[in-house]
This record gives sequence, structure tokens and C-alpha cells, in this order.
Amino acid sequence: MPPPSGSTLTGLVSFAGQTGTMTRQYDRRKVTLKDVAAQVGVSHTTVSNAYIRPGQLSAALREKILAAAQELGYTGPDPAAKQLATGRAGALGFLFSEDLPYAFTDPAILSVLNGVARSCDDLETDLALISAGSNLRNRTAPVSLGNAAVDGYILYSVAPDSRCVLMAQQRNVPLVVVDQPRLDGVPYVGIDDRGSAYRAAKTLLELGHRHFGILSLKTAHDGYFGPLTAKRRANIAHSTIAMRLEGYLLALQEAKIAPEDVPAWEIPINSEDMGAEGVRHLLNRAQRPTAILAMSDRVAIGAMQTIRALGLNIPQDVSIFGFDDIPAAEGADLSTIRQPHERKGTEAVRLLSAASGSENVILDTELVLRGSIGPAAP
Repeated sequence: MPPPSGSTLTGLVSFAGQTGTMTRQYDRRKVTLKDVAAQVGVSHTTVSNAYIRPGQLSAALREKILAAAQELGYTGPDPAAKQLATGRAGALGFLFSEDLPYAFTDPAILSVLNGVARSCDDLETDLALISAGSNLRNRTAPVSLGNAAVDGYILYSVAPDSRCVLMAQQRNVPLVVVDQPRLDGVPYVGIDDRGSAYRAAKTLLELGHRHFGILSLKTAHDGYFGPLTAKRRANIAHSTIAMRLEGYLLALQEAKIAPEDVPAWEIPINSEDMGAEGVRHLLNRAQRPTAILAMSDRVAIGAMQTIRALGLNIPQDVSIFGFDDIPAAEGADLSTIRQPHERKGTEAVRLLSAASGSENVILDTELVLRGSIGPAAP
């Protein structure tokens, strides 16, 4: 059989037969859908259907087409053409606020992504990761956000003042928000951050603690590391951080502890190193806190390292409470708030695929008590 029209003798394809191996040379970069159709003896529409509407062909014919395509080096229809033909891109976009490497090191994001990936696998849908980390500092949006071929976006913990939010809305594809921001008419998946933080603070109060410190996650994308001042508290960009802080302070106010008497230290990165450094500033006070409320387990675990390095005992000298219940929390014997990260991902994909209007899903959290907390010293 002669090579397809338009081919040139630059690629290499081998065909094995009973009498030996015959080598044919094609330029794989120029093999088209029509070449495959000519090879099999079918229409180019039939070849197209083998990729985008496989149910319209018999299994035997589809296998024959795919085998011929592999022989010729044809890799399938152009993605843009496929999207026009089916009305679907076959992929979902996952947009998050941190730098891309962070997504592969943070246990909480990994758990959410695991839930998203499992659901995408069930739906035979691909997943595109889009980081807005470096862009958020200058209020721009990643280029890929405007042209990624996706059927919808999951916005994971994106600051409401980010241009990414507006650009995602302008794409005119379904959206689902996980954690933040709350958008009118957009489905939402999250937890009761205020109520969960309240329970953590209440637990420490019931153990007799009256001197508290708070390790806060970032309130804005400005790299700030320092005291969480009244001005910064009044202008928190992240609703999850605002709600957790509000929950802590509400419980403390009920115990007659004024918010201005509770030192809080803001850290720019959710990491053990930042927690280890931030807690030094809380402990270096005339009235040292006997209880630390940390807005994440990673921050709490780092803080625990510093507390012990300073010769203090946990929980006899300082109790510490985390948030998330990442896998490392159990090994650290850290009391924490367990939130269902993986289920956030599965619920987000469910809402996105169902296109169910503005349904909101608030998932339950759990109080997990371990050895990092104890009664306040008399």
C-alpha cells in the first residue's frame, strides 16, 4: 500500500510480517485524519468518531482505526477542533492561590486534589492545574486562565480581590468555589470556619487557660510577617482567615478576655518554618501565653518544635491547638480540628458536573483531642 498522500520520507514506521520486517518512512508531523481514513478505507468522519464519539462505532472498527493511526503516528484530533465538535473540552480547571510547587507539598491541598482527581477519573475527565501564586502579588491573572480548554473551574481558596475571579467568571463556564470567595450564584463547598475555631478556643478555655496567643495565616498577599494589627484585622482579604479569627475571639470574649489583650502573629506562608519563627514572638512577652491557637496544623507543628527548643513542655507549660488534621498531626500528638479535605474535592466536582445552580455544601468538622493540650498551670 503506498504511503498517504502528502507524506514525506522523514519519520520511521516498521511493519512486522511473516516474511520479515518492512520499513516505511512517514513525516509524522504531517499525518492527518484524512491519511488515517485513506489507510483504513473509511470516511474522515468515521475516524473522527473513533476519538470523540466512540459509541457510534463497533469495537472492532474503532480498534482497526486506532491501530492504523498508531502505525502512521497520528495522535488524534486537534484539541480545539475536538472541543468545537463535542461542545466539551474534556477537562476541568483547578485554580488555586499559591505557587505551583506548593500544591505538591501541602497536605491539605493534596487531599483536596486527591478528591478532585478521583472524581475526574470516574467521569473520564482530565484535570488542569492553574496557579495564581506569583500573579496575585501584582493583581494580575495567569495567562492560561484566559485560554485553557476546560469545561469549568474549581476556585480553591482564591482571594476575592484577585483578577482571577473576574477572569474565571468571564470565561462563561460553570464555576464552583471551595473555601473562598463567596460569589453570588456560584456553588460553594466549605466548612463552618467560625464555629470550628470557636470550638477549639472553647476547649482550651474549659481547661482553665486565660492567656492566649494566635498564629494567624496570611490576611493579604503582601508577604507580611509580623503582629496582626487592628488595621490588618479590619481589612482581611481571606474570608476563611477572618472567620477563624472571629471564632477564636468570640469564645474568648465570652470568657471576658478582650481581643486587644490577645496577641496574634501573622505569617505569610503556611509552613512549619514560619510557625516555628512566629511562635517565638508570641512567647517572648512579659505575660507568656499558656495556650496557642494556630490556624493550621503545619504552623502548629513548627511552633511545637520551637516551644520544646526553648525548654518548655507541651502541654504542661504551653498547650497548642491546630486546624486541619493533616496526616502529620497524629504523629505530633496535636489536638486539632479535622476537616474533610478530600470530600471538598469530590463535592466540588459533583456540583460542577451537575451544574446545579447556586447549591452550597457545608461539610462537618470534628474536634480531635490529643496530647498537645492540657489544663492550665495553677
